[in-house]
Amino acid sequence: MDTNASVILGVRAGVFDRPDAVQIAARLGTALTDAITRVVGDDLRAGTMVELVASPPERTFVGGALTV
Repeated sequence: MDTNASVILGVRAGVFDRPDAVQIAARLGTALTDAITRVVGDDLRAGTMVELVASPPERTFVGGALTV
């Protein structure tokens, strides 16, 4: 698929284990796409890709410190 804009967002892996994971992913995808097209124009909506990437706790660092 040809894309005009692409966003990759790291999300804690546990989010995808929640009962409402499908809804969360859909809302994030929609909100990020909306934000991008508000800036660059709605004509790029069809080519805007959002990828949510699961980040497990054992590979997640904040301020240089492991978050586990």
